[in-house]
Amino acid sequence: MATLLQGLQFQPGASVIHRLDPRVKLLISTTLLITSLLYLEVAVTSLVIAVELILSAISGTAKRWAKTVYGALPLVILIFLMNYLVRSFSEGSYCDPSIIYVSFATAYRLIAFLASFSIFFLTTTPEELGMTLTKLRIPYTYSFAFISAIRFTPILAEELQTIMDAQRSRGLELDRGNPIKRVRRYIPVLVPLIVNALRRSYELAEAMEVKCFGASEKRTFLRELRMKPRDYAGLAAALLSLALAIYARFFLELNLP
Repeated sequence: MATLLQGLQFQPGASVIHRLDPRVKLLISTTLLITSLLYLEVAVTSLVIAVELILSAISGTAKRWAKTVYGALPLVILIFLMNYLVRSFSEGSYCDPSIIYVSFATAYRLIAFLASFSIFFLTTTPEELGMTLTKLRIPYTYSFAFISAIRFTPILAEELQTIMDAQRSRGLELDRGNPIKRVRRYIPVLVPLIVNALRRSYELAEAMEVKCFGASEKRTFLRELRMKPRDYAGLAAALLSLALAIYARFFLELNLP
């Protein structure tokens, strides 16, 4: 889980992707997500993942992006098994290649889902994210809550790993026994994690109160978002790709594997 959540943590850099307007990066991620939603075919999903890999390589975040994909593998396996078992029970066949293909395609698509916005979060600072949400006319209260969750999620993941290591050093065996025993053994891990989260939320609430959060309805930012030529080029490419994906899905008959 900690590996998966690393995809939500900003990684500093000076690449072309980092310098793009965050609104353009959000549109690119949304385009990749919508494309993977429109198509169930493995070929299209593989193409989307390849584009995400290229973007992560250009931005210099390929290692962190790969960790996010690797952390999603348990969820991918779980979704595959659930789809396969449900479809097999409903159709009464356990060796049907079509059932295996659809189950695999559904699970495989999850990688494209998670990796699409991983690039956005890896190359966008929380401040830029807040400005983007504000430009989209989202109330700042909700934007601040979302940004705070993004900031603290990787921290909670690191704390979770630290607590698990500390409990293992005290002799707590988290990986042995049946599933019920394993769940019970996670209680000494979850309790201190929840206590730390509550303490941090109280500290954040006090800091917001001291700084008169919400006193002014119209907020200003130190740096305003301004589109540049490269941003317009990225915007045009994303819109064209989205239009082509929608057109090919609903108006062309494609025989994809």
